[in-house]
Amino acid sequence: MPHATKVMIQMHAVMSEWERDQISSRTKAALAVAKTRGVKLGVTGPDNLRQNVAQRTAVADTFARALPTVLAGFKASGLSQRRMIDALNELSITSPRGGKWSLVQLQRVIRRIAGLDGNRCSG
Repeated sequence: MPHATKVMIQMHAVMSEWERDQISSRTKAALAVAKTRGVKLGVTGPDNLRQNVAQRTAVADTFARALPTVLAGFKASGLSQRRMIDALNELSITSPRGGKWSLVQLQRVIRRIAGLDGNRCSG
């Protein structure tokens, strides 16, 4: 700001201080809400993540339970894992995150399926 005057610089400082106070208020309010949800504030580690991990695991298990028949059919047809990826993408069956399939995603889903109910579906 080469043309800034002393007054302009002071106004910027005042606005910056006001914004700092607003950020502080929003942060304190968000922490209070988190505390009412049971989040242990100031504690890192698995205790704060346990509920989130459990939800994500349940979603992943539900997704994996929908695929064993499809993947077993691909395997019975003699498809390699890379060809299975192509087939899943061609059939518009989205990956767990809703996009195109990759080899790693397919391998993770196959491993998850194998872990569910002792079911075996390896590619």
